[in-house]
Amino acid sequence: MGKKDENISDKIPKLYATEKIPFEKKTIHRRYEIEELGFYWLIAELDEKKNLAFGYANLNDDELAEWGYIDIDELLENGAELDEEWKPCTYKEALDKISKEREERRLRLRKLTHTTEDREDYQK
Repeated sequence: MGKKDENISDKIPKLYATEKIPFEKKTIHRRYEIEELGFYWLIAELDEKKNLAFGYANLNDDELAEWGYIDIDELLENGAELDEEWKPCTYKEALDKISKEREERRLRLRKLTHTTEDREDYQK
């Protein structure tokens, strides 16, 4: 773990420290993601020694997303990356931010698709 990670980890509550806080009010300290697949994990609590976290996992399916324990090493081994730009916020704010990012991504893809189709039409 680099110096930056150590400083961030110091501020993440230990496991069970926020269990009395409702999910929507929990602070999300980190996000890991596999952007190409739409998978993300939001970290609210962390046991640094075990590299085990408690948080919210969404594997590109809002209906099946859930809170639970997350093995950080396993995430990293399977291609997840830490979002270095993430700023701590409430769970509700995190979902709003992610929803906005997904919509922006959809619009960019749609624009890219239309541009490609326009070129193909022009070449005919």
